[in-house]
This record gives sequence, structure tokens and C-alpha cells, in this order.
Amino acid sequence: MQKEPLGLHISQQFTAEMDELRSRFLGMGGLVEKQVNEAVTALIEADTALAQLVREADKHTNRMETTIDEECVRILARRQPAASDLRLIISISKAVIDLERIGDEASKIAKRAIQLTEEGESPK
Repeated sequence: MQKEPLGLHISQQFTAEMDELRSRFLGMGGLVEKQVNEAVTALIEADTALAQLVREADKHTNRMETTIDEECVRILARRQPAASDLRLIISISKAVIDLERIGDEASKIAKRAIQLTEEGESPK
């Protein structure tokens, strides 16, 4: 996948910061998507090892949410972006909260998969 620049700014550093923010956000989205897929797979196949990996990945997702949100605040404070840059930063700041919640739900599915397997009630 080729990376498209968000837009060129007078400050190359600002452009780099925006690209990094976008990259981290997309990375978090990919991780959360993987968590959901693996949690459902662990549930269906009664795979407690995979479910445990999902639960551990949730800690990383939580750290990513904090890091990305802090980066958004830092860019807002230092760069005072306008127009589309401002909208993008605000959107990312709100969306990472939702991604973190989705990661939490994947962790809950994984936890339940472990419980069902231990109780002998797994679908497999």
C-alpha cells in the first residue's frame, strides 16, 4: 500500500508529524481488527492460547490509544492546525477511543472463550 502524503505544509516537521499520527492510527486499527478476528477464532475453535494472546494484545491497544491521544493534543498545542488538519486530528482523537473500546470487547470475547473451554462447553 502506497502512503499518500496528507498535504504539504510550510513546516516539513509538521507534515512528518501528521504522517506519523496517521500511520499510528492505521496501525492501531489493524491491531484491533486482528484482535477481533483472533478472538472470534479462539471462541469457535476453543483455542485458549490464541485467546490469551488477544487478552495480552489489549494492553498494547490501550497504550497505543494513550500515545495517539497525547500526540493529538501535542500537535494541537504546538502547531495550532486549521481546516482539514484540525478536522483530521479531532477525528483521530475521537476514533482511537472507539478502537480501544472495540479492543476491550475483543478481550471480553477471548476471556469468555477461555471460560467456556475450561468449563468444557466450547462449541468445538
